[in-house]
Amino acid sequence: MGDLYLYEFLYRGRPADSTEPPAWHVVLGQHVTPPGAAEAQFVASGALTPAQAEAAGFPLAAVLDGINAAALAGRDAASAEAAGLRRERDAAAAARDALAAERDGLAAQLAARQAGPAPISDRQFFQALAMAGAIGPDEALAAVMTGVLPGRIEAAVAALPAAEQFAARMLLSGATTFERGHPMVAQLGAALGYDAAALDGLWSAAAAL
Repeated sequence: MGDLYLYEFLYRGRPADSTEPPAWHVVLGQHVTPPGAAEAQFVASGALTPAQAEAAGFPLAAVLDGINAAALAGRDAASAEAAGLRRERDAAAAARDALAAERDGLAAQLAARQAGPAPISDRQFFQALAMAGAIGPDEALAAVMTGVLPGRIEAAVAALPAAEQFAARMLLSGATTFERGHPMVAQLGAALGYDAAALDGLWSAAAAL
């Protein structure tokens, strides 16, 4: 047999000008297992007067304290649940923002790869070649100052079809910037022993000069 507990509380108020006092009653509940039964059954006391409720161990003060305690516990549980939901929401928002940042970073990397390395100046280009040992320092200075092509580059230009040599010399002697994606870069790079990866490395080194 389970303990008695407050199952229902009813308070009946009166108008302010009423001479009849407020009234209240309670209903007590209990779970009882009848003889031979496998499970307990709920049994209600019926409406008890204040005197009957107090005699059963449920005076008004205790009833109200119990109601207040239950209400406060419910409020605290609801507040804790709301705080937990807010934490989950904030964590989900943070995860969403992290994924968005990662997505944007990958998109930027992809765009950078598709766009290729930034152009470099003629000074950076010839200086990087000289520092890599592909041409001499004096040749690099002459190329920048007078437009005279270094010997290996001149030989590479001379090996091009005759119809392309003039445009190549104009580009190499007169350009102030060089673009990694220009077709001439791959042709001259191959003549100097640079594959695509080596040219990328040369461009990165030149960009830092």
